[in-house]
Amino acid sequence: MTDTGFFKSAGESLSYSCTVPHGGRKAQGVLFVHAGGGNRLGPHRMFVEFARKFNELGYPTFRFDLTGCGDSTGTEDGDAQGEIRDVGAAADTFARCAAVEKLILFGISRGAWISFLAMAQEEMSVAGAVLLSAPVSDGKAAAQAFVNRAKEYVCKLGDAKYLRKLLGGKVNLRQIGRTLLHAANSSQRYESPNISMKSKCPVLLIYGGNDPIVKESRAYYTGRCEENGLSSGCRVIENANHSFFHYKWKEQIFDITRGWLESTIGTNEK
Repeated sequence: MTDTGFFKSAGESLSYSCTVPHGGRKAQGVLFVHAGGGNRLGPHRMFVEFARKFNELGYPTFRFDLTGCGDSTGTEDGDAQGEIRDVGAAADTFARCAAVEKLILFGISRGAWISFLAMAQEEMSVAGAVLLSAPVSDGKAAAQAFVNRAKEYVCKLGDAKYLRKLLGGKVNLRQIGRTLLHAANSSQRYESPNISMKSKCPVLLIYGGNDPIVKESRAYYTGRCEENGLSSGCRVIENANHSFFHYKWKEQIFDITRGWLESTIGTNEK
């Protein structure tokens, strides 16, 4: 059963889609947090595809648009504290809609960073966190963000399927422009503070091998996890980029995540 609608966060109305599988289902639910400039569909509809797969495995899922994104009201202004509040409000709404006992946070890029900060600031019952391409900023990687994103889109032109979509007018050029703008303005967007975590849970980091942020970002997140007594693991998908646009990379991400959930979080059913 899928429920769609809006919930409130700091006076704004945020759009969501919550799906509860029929029959036996897990006690944990997957809460997706999208990247800056994105929406609840996820990059290349990743969240839609993954939600369907998680539902088939018995996990309730919750996808939503952050303030000013997608169908939500408000202005997307890069306010991290506001986005952290959005995640907390989404968690409360998910708990009411699906009666989940614990959350599995699933974020990509800025959404992964916001998810990690939310674990430190929001009162949430979190069983685990899957962070894709989680960034930090030390200047070097941030300075190259725009160039790297632009290269990704140029490389996609070599994909015949993507090129047909582009020529057929089925590619969201406005969204591409927003993504590039976010990358161009990323130099000060990702602070890397020493934080104390409220949510004590295992963390899985996943990066693309061709993403230049891997080294510094992996060191930051694994370091913060170690300081807070959280178990963490990191997987790097060979040749993948920051947003994992190829379907094979998405398949690898889901297989890695499913295996990690089964071995680390468990498979308790309600």
